[in-house]
Amino acid sequence: MKECPLCGETMRLSVRETQDAVPGAGQTAPRLEREWICPECDYFEEAEPGEE
Repeated sequence: MKECPLCGETMRLSVRETQDAVPGAGQTAPRLEREWICPECDYFEEAEPGEE
């Protein structure tokens, strides 16, 4: 758990997979995105490696 620096509410860790285009290859590469998101004020920030 993490506290939002703007409103003080509890932020949630969001993990999602995105597809990045590989230039010249015509393929995509999967990438995991981890972000802390505040459901109250929509503030977000990238999660540090190993942060849960």
